[in-house]
Amino acid sequence: MQLIIPLPPMTKETRLENQKRAKELGEKQKGVVRNIRQEHLKLIKNELKQDPGIGKDAATRAEKDVEKEMKSTLEEVDRITEQIKRDIMVA
Repeated sequence: MQLIIPLPPMTKETRLENQKRAKELGEKQKGVVRNIRQEHLKLIKNELKQDPGIGKDAATRAEKDVEKEMKSTLEEVDRITEQIKRDIMVA
């Protein structure tokens, strides 16, 4: 059994609203990524306090790795969001 529901074509206003919603969701995801970064940086600092034998160099290196991953993830979120916005206008 199949259920077919006809959907009207999207209007320009609907497309613009959907684009706006995609942008909002992208910004929300960026916030999630930033929160994860903060948590990881706190973990690194706490580990350094608990075990000074780790060394500041290792902690700094770990912080740089976290920043690098965050930057690439944020770029990926931006890229996906822009692609979705383009797809909405084409569809």
